[in-house]
Amino acid sequence: MAPMLPYVMRGRTGATVYFSRDVDVEAALTYVHHKNAERQEARYSLFGIILAAAVRTFALKPKLNRFVSRRGVYQRNDLSFSFIVKRILTEEAVERSAKVWFKPEDTVDAVVAKMNAAIDAIRGDEPTPDEREMSIVSSLPGGRAFSTFLFRLLDSWNIAPLGMIRSDPLYTSAYFANLGSIGLETPYHHLYEWGTASLFIALGRIFRKEFGRGAGRRHINFKISLDERIADGLYFAHAASLLARFVRKPEELELPLNDFQRDDAELLEDFERTGTDGPGSN
Repeated sequence: MAPMLPYVMRGRTGATVYFSRDVDVEAALTYVHHKNAERQEARYSLFGIILAAAVRTFALKPKLNRFVSRRGVYQRNDLSFSFIVKRILTEEAVERSAKVWFKPEDTVDAVVAKMNAAIDAIRGDEPTPDEREMSIVSSLPGGRAFSTFLFRLLDSWNIAPLGMIRSDPLYTSAYFANLGSIGLETPYHHLYEWGTASLFIALGRIFRKEFGRGAGRRHINFKISLDERIADGLYFAHAASLLARFVRKPEELELPLNDFQRDDAELLEDFERTGTDGPGSN
C-alpha cells in the first residue's frame, strides 16, 4: 500500500496526520540553567535543546527527512530546520523565517551555536534573501501570481533555481513554531503544499503536569503534523519516543552520534526502562 499512497493522496493536506504529546522538560530546563551559568556567553535555551534533540532524532530515523514530490518519495541529502523569529516580542513586530542547516552528527553545542547565529542574523537590519526576492517580485504587475506559477512549473520539472530553494524556509526538513516563547498554547497546524516540509512541529508554553501530591513536573505540549506518505505509523511512533527521550536526557546530546548507532529496539528499551513522562523518569 505504501508505494500507492502518493497516488491516492496527491497533496500534503489530505495526507496529514496529527499527533500530540506532552514532554517532560524538567531536566532540560535544569540543563539550560547549568550551561548558561558555566559560560556567560553560552545563550542556551529550551528551544535550542529541542532542536538538538530533533537533529539527533532525524539522524537516527532518516526516513523523517523525506518528502513527496510529483507522486515520488525522495530522501533529502541535507538536514535543515526552519522557524519564525520576531525581532522584538510585540504584536506589531515583523516576523521573519530562519532556516538553519545542520549535520547529522552535530552535538548540542553545535546546534545551539548555529541556531543563535541564525537568530542574530535575522534580527539584524539586513533583509533576508527571501525578503529581497519577494520585494522584487511584488514590485512587478502580476509578479506574485506569475512568479509562483513559474516556480511551481520549474520545480515540477526538477529545474527550479537552487538558490531560491535554499532561501525558501518551506523547502526544509521540518518547520518549528515555538509558540511557548510568547505564552501561547499549541494548535494543530496544517502542512504547506508549497515547499517540501513533511513535518510541522508546534511547541507550547511550559506547564506543570500533576502526577500525585507534590509531584508536579514541568512539561510542554508538542503538536506534530506529518505527511504519512514518507513512513509508516510505527516508524513515527518510535521517532516521537526518541525525540522525547533526548529532551528528557539532554546530556546525551553532548555525546557523539556513533554512541547511538544501535538497534532501534534497544534505544526504545532504554527509554521504557527509565520510565515515561511521569514522576521519577529522570
